[in-house]
Amino acid sequence: MFRDESMHMDFAFQVVDTVRAEEPDLWDDEMSAQVTAMLEEAVEAELQFAQDLCGDGLPGMNTDSMRQYLECVADQRLNRLGLPARYGSENPFGFMELQGVQELTNFFERRVSAYQVAVEGSVSFDDDF
Repeated sequence: MFRDESMHMDFAFQVVDTVRAEEPDLWDDEMSAQVTAMLEEAVEAELQFAQDLCGDGLPGMNTDSMRQYLECVADQRLNRLGLPARYGSENPFGFMELQGVQELTNFFERRVSAYQVAVEGSVSFDDDF
């Protein structure tokens, strides 16, 4: 699922890059302000969704950390678009940094390239545990 989302995001940025290259006059200060406002609204909508879904939070994830994460992601999107960061928030969820690095493939699309090494020894089902 993350791979699909990443691919959709990459495609959207490529479309924006293409439009900006072909029609540079479209991206002016007004457009920059509108994009920033849309991301601000998206952060608030996502935070409201998280609060509706999780209440005050879950172990290791509360509304403050969720807001911080959403703001961090919004800043990343703004930077990718060549706009200044809006929030300056740090990512409170270190495990999310690895999401874009992992090799994520569909099981049926993947070529077998990694095999486990057999474990040496014997196994008996009569042994006491």
